[in-house]
Amino acid sequence: MKTGALILASPDFEAGVRGSEELPVFLPMYPLGGTTVIKREIAAFRKEGLSPILVVSGSQKEVLRNHLSHNGVVFVEDERYREHSREDTFLLGLEAARPLMDRVIVLQVEYPVFSKQTLKELLQCKTDTVLTCEGKEGGLGVYIFPRSGETEAQKLAVDDPGILISLLEENGAKQAEAYVKAQRQINELRFRNRLVLSKEEDFFGPGVYQLLTCIDRTGSIYAAAKEMNMSYTKSWKMINKAEEEMGFPFLERRNGGKDGGSSTITKEGRLFMERYHALAEDMERMGRNFFDIYFGDFQ
Repeated sequence: MKTGALILASPDFEAGVRGSEELPVFLPMYPLGGTTVIKREIAAFRKEGLSPILVVSGSQKEVLRNHLSHNGVVFVEDERYREHSREDTFLLGLEAARPLMDRVIVLQVEYPVFSKQTLKELLQCKTDTVLTCEGKEGGLGVYIFPRSGETEAQKLAVDDPGILISLLEENGAKQAEAYVKAQRQINELRFRNRLVLSKEEDFFGPGVYQLLTCIDRTGSIYAAAKEMNMSYTKSWKMINKAEEEMGFPFLERRNGGKDGGSSTITKEGRLFMERYHALAEDMERMGRNFFDIYFGDFQ
């Protein structure tokens, strides 16, 4: 089944947001997630193999054509966009899409954010379907050809509040930007680096460093172990192992009391911690640079 996409971008959005500090440019070209609203939408559809991608244009059609000149989309001009309702534009787009595909994903351009999983769920639908979240309809749906024009689209509930975010609503742009940032953190390819010092065995890594940092702040092994949800016995073993391997004490201990007395970091211990931290930061920075070189195009 050949599936394409249809983006409805013909309304005079400037009229709807005139004077807004939030949307100072033509809505489809509003910057979002390192690109623009409409280019982001096109990229999302392309990643799922949707083709062709049709864009219904009207207001500022030449500006939009220039903006998307290298994006390989098919333009459908709505010459009567000023008097057309949303339904009129929708039907115009469907008529243009019908001979080119078996079904079409339809998106209102002002609803630019949705997850990859949401789009995959929509592509599983075999009948006309609009997406909902929290009982409200979003700006994304799928329609099957041929259409009788009599059957009402079914509703599919998804756990994706992004489909409800409209750039025409108050604070819509801020909500869209926050959504994109959150999705990027979930989906991005990440680099992790863990520095562990060894002799015959590993003896000093992030856990020991964090424990000593807590002890330095609280003045107590007992309090530090409790803060880290670690047993008092285990914390002692970790410190004793580091001291045994390096041949000098990390802590100056003062016994007494039910909380295990007090402890302070020795001069040698503090110097060792500072150098460990500095090396870890340098490795993180250099590792991040090389990660961007080798894996930047996968992000």
